[in-house]
Amino acid sequence: MKSLTMAAKVLRSSVQENILRIQKAFLDGVNAVQPHELIGKYLKQDTDKLFINGTQFDLQQNVYVVGFGKAVIGMLQPIQLALMTSKGESHLNRGILSVPFGIQRTLVNKLPLLPSETSYIEILEGAKENIPDEASFAASKKIVSLVKELGKQDLLLVLISGGGSALLPYPVPPLTLDEKSEMIRSLSHAGASITELNTVRKVLSVTKGGGLAKLTNARIVSLILSDIINSPIDMIASGPTVPNRDAPGAAEEILKKYNISTPECISTIIQKKTINSSLSQFPHVTNLIIGSNETALVGVEASVRDDSNSLSLVLSSALTGEASTAGRNIAELIVAMTHIMCGHQSELSEHLLLDLCVSVDKRKSITEILLKSSEFKYPIWLIFGGETTVTVRGSGRGGRNQEMVLSTSVALEEKLHGSEFIGEIIFLSGGTDGIDGPTDAAGALTYWCSSEIGIRSQAQEAREQGLIPEDFLGINDSYTYFTQLSAGQYLLKPGHTGTNVMDLQIIFINPK
Repeated sequence: MKSLTMAAKVLRSSVQENILRIQKAFLDGVNAVQPHELIGKYLKQDTDKLFINGTQFDLQQNVYVVGFGKAVIGMLQPIQLALMTSKGESHLNRGILSVPFGIQRTLVNKLPLLPSETSYIEILEGAKENIPDEASFAASKKIVSLVKELGKQDLLLVLISGGGSALLPYPVPPLTLDEKSEMIRSLSHAGASITELNTVRKVLSVTKGGGLAKLTNARIVSLILSDIINSPIDMIASGPTVPNRDAPGAAEEILKKYNISTPECISTIIQKKTINSSLSQFPHVTNLIIGSNETALVGVEASVRDDSNSLSLVLSSALTGEASTAGRNIAELIVAMTHIMCGHQSELSEHLLLDLCVSVDKRKSITEILLKSSEFKYPIWLIFGGETTVTVRGSGRGGRNQEMVLSTSVALEEKLHGSEFIGEIIFLSGGTDGIDGPTDAAGALTYWCSSEIGIRSQAQEAREQGLIPEDFLGINDSYTYFTQLSAGQYLLKPGHTGTNVMDLQIIFINPK
């Protein structure tokens, strides 16, 4: 296998520079949704009053905080500052955060994301590799115990972000954590969407589907960083402070849809929940979305607009579907765009745009920037967001972003064979939380270029190193593929980012 240095030598310098540019654009998108920056826009203290998004709350050392998710630890510092008195005392009494395993170690050099050393908050790590475990279950029990102690005079701030479902597992007795986890795992492997997973989680949990809000009469304000398309608050972290709006029997229908075997204890729980279900109202709860995937997309576009000669367009924040299929569709879109840039009279397929969750109304704007780019040789940035899924058919290791990139890489090599297009193409897909599936990577990137010397595509680079991309794709082994390819240089490895608003995809086309 070639070393990193040797692999870099066969890429012309402009491709290497543009790989760095697209990585920076991704990280700028992630930085745009850092919770410590977002939450400060919603909180303001005035003597003994706290204003949250304009609503007033009296402060009498009566504030408590609970939180769960990949981004909640970064929300804490601005909250602590907002609750300090002029005498150096705090209106914050106590709190508990359930956060991902290892996140404090990862964020040790990012001080704005960590609470102060004098914090009244207990931080508990668990859910290693985003899987509910005994540590996160123990944290959930502590959170429930704290919430039950509060009264009407108290203010409870509930911090919620993506990953909250795994970090607030509390199965309905007598269901065990292992039994519940196995059920959710089976659904995930069968290709269930995040919405479907959360629908089932809610009926099997004490805390989800409004369960946490039912435990107390205290005033509750939930500050939510959304990790779901269109930000339905009843689905984010399975809606612990939101009335469950799912239709009776919805969970049972999902299990039938994916042909999941249901143990008797789970069937009994679902039936009881269905019988007792009613649309509860929570007048004591306020739920606020403080950031979402759209916020990150704006951050990416702002980053690439620093180059006045670049053209950019946000295409969608709703990319869904099978990751490998999305990857092939991305490649097909790139090929269609290069076809137009080469002067061929053609139109972007309406069917293709819809498959990529792009409004057909965007077609005119895309075509306009393609023609402008072709005329003036301006680089193009096309930006997506969303969350795809992977139906696991093999025994490999990877995540939806890495699988999408590998699929795109294979399809680009095939579809651009003999292309008239002269220039460079780079595609990146990464999770804003820094973790893609059960791996230490956020995602990956691939490239194709028309240089007459050196490697023309990443897939070709892989074949020269004895790697067959299609074989790795067939067994869902994208992480192993990108790890072995040129010493892993095409993997994105920022570690835990301290935030989570689904995924970002960036297409960069640089005509020559």
